[in-house]
Amino acid sequence: MEQTKRDELLISAVAQNDSQALDVLFKAYLPMVYHTLAPYYIRLFDEDDWLQEARIVCYETCQCYDCQKGKSFGSFYKLRFKNHILNLLRRELAQKRRGDRQAVLIAERPERDAISEDTVTYYQSQFELRCYLETLSPFELVSFRVLTGQLSIDEACCQLDCTIDQLKRGQSRCQTKLKRYYQENR
Repeated sequence: MEQTKRDELLISAVAQNDSQALDVLFKAYLPMVYHTLAPYYIRLFDEDDWLQEARIVCYETCQCYDCQKGKSFGSFYKLRFKNHILNLLRRELAQKRRGDRQAVLIAERPERDAISEDTVTYYQSQFELRCYLETLSPFELVSFRVLTGQLSIDEACCQLDCTIDQLKRGQSRCQTKLKRYYQENR
């Protein structure tokens, strides 16, 4: 049976709350899940947490997937999973949770007495990104999400109720502000 037909049968079974169908479908897309989450790190998230999040997104994707729209389930699932990861990262990096992120038990630190240069560089870059993002207006933040591939142009235009030209000007402002921020902070 071809993959598309198999997926359609499994998706409709999952939509009817068939947990075995969800298992089969999820295992079929496990390589994509590992590939998608590889570049990301969230403190205190282990492999089981990531897989649980991926399974939840798989289930939710089955609930809202429409075979008639012409997009493959795999690409739709990958897009939704990546957006879910980015939402988790956004929550992790939120300003109001800053104290929680910086609090580390000494017993949890492998080096105990020293923090590696890589760790310092990572947190410094995260801090700089957050400072740059705070300079953007809400319109520019959505434009920035398009530049980083988190949103499509059509989704952003719909969300902002604007034209493509207005969105492109917002993207241009983001790039200008990033260059200026980089020059001022180097």
